[in-house]
Amino acid sequence: MLNSLRIQFGNRGFLLLALTLILFFSCSSSKNEARETSQSSEMYRRWIHERPIDIPIPEATGEQAELTRNFYFIIDGSGSMRETTDRHCGGDQSFSNKISGARWAIKKFLEQVPGDVNLGLYVFDREGQREVIPLGKANREAFLTAVDNINASGGTPLADAIKFGTDKLVESYQKQLGYGEFRLVVVTDGIANRIPQAALYAARYGIPIYAIGLCVEPDHPLRYFSVSYRAADNFQDLSQGLADTLAELQDFDVTEFPGATEEK
Repeated sequence: MLNSLRIQFGNRGFLLLALTLILFFSCSSSKNEARETSQSSEMYRRWIHERPIDIPIPEATGEQAELTRNFYFIIDGSGSMRETTDRHCGGDQSFSNKISGARWAIKKFLEQVPGDVNLGLYVFDREGQREVIPLGKANREAFLTAVDNINASGGTPLADAIKFGTDKLVESYQKQLGYGEFRLVVVTDGIANRIPQAALYAARYGIPIYAIGLCVEPDHPLRYFSVSYRAADNFQDLSQGLADTLAELQDFDVTEFPGATEEK
């Protein structure tokens, strides 16, 4: 086809045509990037200024007001979590892949979480996206088993997971008659579509997102659409990031955590 174009336009005409096409596609790409940046900026402004709606509390449900703390975890089990670790991701720690290191960090973290905290878990992996542990107490063993059973593969439906976790926390909010504490904790190593929209959905219901990005690019969307974001380039950072996420709990001692240091 290139030879045909040269014959049709001549060498000089062919070069001019090629330059025109390059400029056209470069301008189109720049316009698309500018449009995406503008849309992202608009979503950020909406997220910053979003005022939570009044969540209705059902009457005569038989539920009692509770101050229970609720933490709903979203654990990324996408295909990239099977990647082997190296000096850029994992450091000197001896884990065969990212999901193995993540399991270690989560287990260490759970050893320190108070028993009166409601925990829930949503994962996406080879088996699809699903809730594996509903919010509740006395589920630590089941939680750890579920983390062990994550079979990393597939895509990163993070936006769907954020919306699902938000809905579950809102349900607990209603059951507790509007009392208690509610957080969505996200551990991911990938970027997904529609994160700003999902974060705006969570903000609309007053659900804060606490995110930890494991070996991700510095401009991960959750950095801008979370009330707390921590970048982790190794699994010690991941464990510390989890500790920092919940460190303000009254009976959670961050100094007991591996690698933790006391604040000066």
